[in-house]
Amino acid sequence: MTPALDPSIVKYMFVEVLAQSTRCVAEDGAVRLETPFMLPDGHPVRVYLRLGPEHELIVSDGGYTSRTVTIFSRFEEEARARYEKLRQIARDLGIEYVNGELRFVATSLEQAIRRIPTLANAVVAGLGMLTW
Repeated sequence: MTPALDPSIVKYMFVEVLAQSTRCVAEDGAVRLETPFMLPDGHPVRVYLRLGPEHELIVSDGGYTSRTVTIFSRFEEEARARYEKLRQIARDLGIEYVNGELRFVATSLEQAIRRIPTLANAVVAGLGMLTW
């Protein structure tokens, strides 16, 4: 007979596994967070948190998605079309595509943390248009 599952225990154990797979370090004036979200190649999605000029939090992919699109585009026209697709993905998800970065601005750390999954989703969607 299978013992009853306690939802609070399942949630606790799941959160513990997520915490163990998450890395966070200071890097070049920002905080790099290796999230538990995965790229198509199996690496974690990295996001960068930095303070803006008015102490707002700017959370971005550090330009990773755009650089990867550039590397995997054979022609300039193909790259331009993919950058436009990144802009569309950003608009659809309520974030920005600015200066080659997928990003959003948050007024608090709590707000930033809650929106990181959306940014990770944008990174994965942006890279999903590439052939691995």
